[in-house]
Amino acid sequence: IWLALSIFVCVESMQDGVGSFMSPGPGFFPFWSAVILGGLAIVLAVTSFLRKDREELTEQWMGLKWGKVIWVVASLLIYSVLLNSLGYLITTLGLMLFLFALAGRGKMWSWLGSALLATLLSYLVFYSWLNVQLPKGKLGF
Repeated sequence: IWLALSIFVCVESMQDGVGSFMSPGPGFFPFWSAVILGGLAIVLAVTSFLRKDREELTEQWMGLKWGKVIWVVASLLIYSVLLNSLGYLITTLGLMLFLFALAGRGKMWSWLGSALLATLLSYLVFYSWLNVQLPKGKLGF
């Protein structure tokens, strides 16, 4: 799948014009990213083909808690839906609080403190230092 995706992206980015290292075109970054992805896909395919202990590979997936994976994916989808209406700060705080609670380590106060710290630090980095326009939401902050 990854090899097919990389071939598709290479072909599409060549139509946009790859350019050179001195004068990159619009397809330069996607093309070389796809080349790296294709190379890694080939390495993965060869190593998994040469690997003799295939049973060990399937055992790695057996202990995974799929319920938590579904909750994380659902929370990210909800985050993307609510981001414009509630704004960056409230939505990100809620997401971080939920993810820390889902991890289940520590007390509720440590979840809240960690969520506040992560939200404020990401706000400082993206809004203050990098001047990224973040959604303010209907409340205006």
